[in-house]
Amino acid sequence: MADVPAGFHRLDRMDDVMGGFDPVYIRREADGHVTLGFHVGQQHCNPRGHCHGGTWATMADVVMGVNVGFVTGLSGPTVSMSIDFLSAAAEGQWVEGRAEVLRWTPNLGFAQCHFSADGEVALRANAVFRRKFPPHRDFESLIARSSEQNG
Repeated sequence: MADVPAGFHRLDRMDDVMGGFDPVYIRREADGHVTLGFHVGQQHCNPRGHCHGGTWATMADVVMGVNVGFVTGLSGPTVSMSIDFLSAAAEGQWVEGRAEVLRWTPNLGFAQCHFSADGEVALRANAVFRRKFPPHRDFESLIARSSEQNG
C-alpha cells in the first residue's frame, strides 16, 4: 500500500458503515478543521474500478458533519446535501477531502467540501446539518487505537 501523507492518523472505524470503508485517515488542520483521506481500495469502488458515488457521498457527509460539530460545538443529522462529481478516482489513488464550515444559526450548520484524487479536484459538495447535540467524539477519540492500526 502506498504511503499515507504526513499528519494523517488512521480513523477509528466509528460504526459498521464506516468500518466497511476502512482504512480511512484523518488529520487536524491548523485552522481546527478536519481532513479525511484514503487510498481508493476495492471496497470503495464500483464495477469499473473507480470510487463509487456512494463512497464519495458517505465521505463528504462525514467530513462536513464532523467539521460542523467541531467548529460550531453542536452537530446532528444531515438535512440536505448536494454533490457534484467532477472527476473519477481510480483504485490506488490517494483521495483527500477538506471541509469548510460556512456559517451557522442556532439550529443549522452550513458546510462545503472538496475532494481531490492525487491532487486533482474530483468532487465538490455542500450540506446543511441540524445542530442539536454536542459532538459525538473529540478528535483524539477519532484516531484508531494502535492495536487497530494494523488490522
